Amino acid sequence: MKRLLLLTLALLLAACGVVQPAQQAQPTPVVQTVVVTVIAPTEVVPPTSVPLPTQEPTQVPTDVPTVAPTATAEPTLQPTADTASQTSNLTSVNVDNALGKGAFVNITFSSDLLTLNCFPRDLEISMNAVSPDVTRAEMYYRVVDQPSALYPSEWQLVGNMGTDGKGTFFTTFNSETINPNFRGLDKAWLDFQFIAINKGGGVVERTQKIERLVVYSKECP
Repeated sequence: MKRLLLLTLALLLAACGVVQPAQQAQPTPVVQTVVVTVIAPTEVVPPTSVPLPTQEPTQVPTDVPTVAPTATAEPTLQPTADTASQTSNLTSVNVDNALGKGAFVNITFSSDLLTLNCFPRDLEISMNAVSPDVTRAEMYYRVVDQPSALYPSEWQLVGNMGTDGKGTFFTTFNSETINPNFRGLDKAWLDFQFIAINKGGGVVERTQKIERLVVYSKECP
């Protein structure tokens, strides 16, 4: 019995060694077909060239004639009746020769009034030198507030007066010549002093201070 079992076992082992497992079928590879569409290039026809005009461009003149402006005659200003009336109302000032102190005589102011924004705005001043040695005349002024006269300004040098070379000296004193620090005063006095100078630059003589003979007014008095 034992031998029979061994024999049966041997047969079974032999059968297992003979029988081989069935091989699985390999899948069939799928080949994809790629379709490439080739587009033939279209021939591009170049544009037809446009013929350029044969006519030469018009030359622009480089020299432009300059038209001289017609001179316009300046209108002649005639004095108005108001101006003439104001001029006739001015009072000239003849300074006492004693104030000239041997330096000048016949010192004259064209008006006893000078204004900034009204009339007159100019003061004509003239005088004659006493000594023939006087070749120059220097002019000074100061502003003294009205009515208190508490704050006189420093003496301001105007400069050399004009001369005819024969001993007569003159100048025009404009209200805008006054120092801007003092133009704003509503009312003030204008004091003057003149210095006679010889050819060498030395002082021959000074006049007295000519005080309170000329009034300054910012507006019309």
